[in-house]
Amino acid sequence: MTDSTSDAAENPDAEGDLHRHQAIEANNSVWDLYDGRTYGPDDVDELLGRAYAAAHHWRRASGRSPANAARASWLLSRCHAVLGHGELALHHAEQSARVVEGAGLHDFDLAYAHEALARALACLGQMDDAAAELALARAVVVARSEDRAIVESDINAEPWFGLVL
Repeated sequence: MTDSTSDAAENPDAEGDLHRHQAIEANNSVWDLYDGRTYGPDDVDELLGRAYAAAHHWRRASGRSPANAARASWLLSRCHAVLGHGELALHHAEQSARVVEGAGLHDFDLAYAHEALARALACLGQMDDAAAELALARAVVVARSEDRAIVESDINAEPWFGLVL
């Protein structure tokens, strides 16, 4: 049996590979908690813990890209919006948008950056700005129909805090 320290010494990418695996696991596990429930204190801690763990591991993952950073910030924004934490949702949405813009990302990631901004603004009650960002999200050309379906599915998911879709 070897430990992770000796694995990392033999394979310099082992630690980054482990972070990548953990990032994927943490990211995917967040979706298990999006089921329309009312979040109690333990649920809040679990949801946020998983989302922040995903972001932590993506920052250290082998093969990471700006898309991973943008998506990690998007996930944090979505979690905070679901919980009604408008200011934190907006903070992470703006971070996602900065990464998308700075890296020249488009397509799927650009649509999600606008979606996150729209949801965070709606959470804060800024409905006109939220509607404008939602329109931008919907206007982004997403090349793959499968990706477009994912974007639309997330756009159609609550909460939208009364914003008319």
